[in-house]
Order: sequence, then structure tokens, then C-alpha cells
Amino acid sequence: MGHTPGSANEFGGAIEIDDGTNARTETPTPGPVGLDAPSGGGTSAGIADRIVGFAKRQRGNRVGNGECFTFADRALSASGARSAGDFGSVTPDADYVWGSTVALNELQPGDVIQLRDYRFDREVVVNNPDGSGSNDSDFQERPHHTVIVESVDGNGAVTVLEQNAPKGTAVRRSQLFFKDSDTTSGHRRTKITVQGTFWFYRPQAK
Repeated sequence: MGHTPGSANEFGGAIEIDDGTNARTETPTPGPVGLDAPSGGGTSAGIADRIVGFAKRQRGNRVGNGECFTFADRALSASGARSAGDFGSVTPDADYVWGSTVALNELQPGDVIQLRDYRFDREVVVNNPDGSGSNDSDFQERPHHTVIVESVDGNGAVTVLEQNAPKGTAVRRSQLFFKDSDTTSGHRRTKITVQGTFWFYRPQAK
């Protein structure tokens, strides 16, 4: 399920946004489940809660070999969900499948997003009544990447937990955008443009 460029509106400063880019150059086969593995399956809601809980507990840590795939694989496996290896071959450049596909407007915490050639550009323009102002811009890229949804923030903005973005970094929280937007708040205008392809997945019980 490919998606055309999209983005989101302006949000407050509570969400960490780190500059940098990330490209996963190789992907391991799924690793061991670990000590957090539950004894059995469960409801979709229960699995989602466990995935988010696992992912949040890893913030600041390096999971396994540090790859984004490994982080998502461990989170799902430890939560009683099927991982990418259950849906197809795990190869370094595959567009992994993590469960059943859902639409952006169905996205919820615990879902997994697979990204290909993803980028968002953000431009913030301030025009004050006295004629002063500013024009700032930034961007983020995820050429081949996997993230776990922590929260859905509205209008295409999603807070995610991810590893190896930028390359070599531990698990962290970021806000990504999946829908174009152009919003104004007071004298501040924020325009976000999204490019690339991304797939939204709802993890399934083993």
C-alpha cells in the first residue's frame, strides 16, 4: 500500500525531533525473543499495549545489534505478536510486512510503520505586525526504516519510537508526518511536505 506525499500541522515542543538522516544498510534475521516474552497470545489491544510498553522501556538503550528491524522484531516477539519473518523473507532490502494493513486514519499505538525513501520537509514562517519575522526550515529522511507508533497526534502527525535514526543512535522518540499540511497559528505559518512510500501495519497474535 503505497502513499503519495503527505504531511501534518504545527505541534508543540513536547515531542523530541532530532535532526539527521538514517539509512539501514543491512538487516539481521530475527533475534531471540528475550526475557520480556509473554507465555501466550492475546487480544489485539493487549498486544498493542505490550508493544508500546516494551518500546518505551527501551528508550535510551540499544536493542540487539542496533538496527531498526531488530527493535521492531524484539518488541513484537516479546509481546506475543507475529514478526516480519512470519509474513515473508527477511532480507536486507525488503519492505517488511508486520501484520495486517491499516489506513492512516485507522492508525493506533502499537502499530508498525515501514518506510521507503521517506522524507518530510518543514518550513516555518513568522510575519510579525511590526514587519519583523523569520523563515526557518528543516527536514528528516528515513530511506529504509521501521518504526513503532507511540501515539497518533492528528492531521497526519505520528509520534514514533525508533532505533538507528540517525544511524547508530539508541531507541528514541520522534514525531513524523504522513500527510501534507499548511497551517497558521497567530503570526506563525507551518508548512509540511512528505515524500516517499510507507505502509501501516496492525500486529497480529502468534
